[in-house]
Amino acid sequence: MNLGVPLGLSSGLCWGAADFFGGIQSRRLPALTVAFWSQAAGAVALTAALLVLVVEGERPVAAGVAWGVVAGVGSGLALVLFYRGLAEGTMSVVAPVSACGAIVPVAAALFTGNQPGFLAGVGVLAAITGVVLVSRPRAQARGANPASRGAGDVIQRPGSSGRSEGPARPDHPERPGPPGRGRSGRVLAMALGAALGFGLFYVFVDAGTAGSAAADAAAAGVTGTSGSQSSPLWVIAGARASSLLMLSMIALVGRRPALRWPGRRIGSVGLVGVGDTGANLLFAYAATSGNLAVVGVLGSLYPIATVVLARWLLGERLSGGQNAGVVLALTGVGLLAAS
Repeated sequence: MNLGVPLGLSSGLCWGAADFFGGIQSRRLPALTVAFWSQAAGAVALTAALLVLVVEGERPVAAGVAWGVVAGVGSGLALVLFYRGLAEGTMSVVAPVSACGAIVPVAAALFTGNQPGFLAGVGVLAAITGVVLVSRPRAQARGANPASRGAGDVIQRPGSSGRSEGPARPDHPERPGPPGRGRSGRVLAMALGAALGFGLFYVFVDAGTAGSAAADAAAAGVTGTSGSQSSPLWVIAGARASSLLMLSMIALVGRRPALRWPGRRIGSVGLVGVGDTGANLLFAYAATSGNLAVVGVLGSLYPIATVVLARWLLGERLSGGQNAGVVLALTGVGLLAAS
């Protein structure tokens, strides 16, 4: 049985849930504080799992860890571009463009000759379109109270893996600069760079884990991008280490108290990190048994989970476009599962 679809979908749902609850914590703490300490908590949980592997006699493969480090750097750079893009531009441009990062693993799969079938291809297109629609902010009605805006209206904070952390109010909203082609072009370039970084995270994780599933892939007739033979745990460990380093550098350069101890909220913040780490591992294991184009798109469905949770738990309304996006994304998942 090919577990790529259920594992890839589970990773997207876990990422979306972690981003949603991370966004809730970001209403009380600085965004980078939540991102850093959640990553640290996830690293502690991951270390415990790695110790089990070491006791069982498994050792890390340097090339696999290196792919993970590169993946973490890619997502960290995407985080910087995404954050800066929100500061200079508008959510209606940055969010949907950065959500197109799912195109990168699709392109990588096509380039390496791992094209999905026709039904899966249609599912991929439907899912990507749905994610872009869901990521677009809901237009605020004229005269509406800004404090009552929905999930699509507020600035979304950059998440611990380089994604947005769901609905959250900015600590210090920045006024957009004067309109102009130069500024618009720069914001678009940053959004495209963020999309590239998010997508490369999937590609590099797949590259690091592909070799470890060589035997299973040969039996199942599924291959990923060429990579080193390494347990997915070691690949994600490399990604987590480099992403922590990137977040630390962002905090130091920004001169903000982002690394301060979150106090009594450390439990909630820690659970966000454990959930995010679990999503990373689910995706890594999905990459060992599924087509990169398919599992990459399924992992990119996290905005769907974030927006749906905001609707169910916070009562935030969805626009017509966002509702259509959810339906399209679910249709895509169904097509991918049936392919």
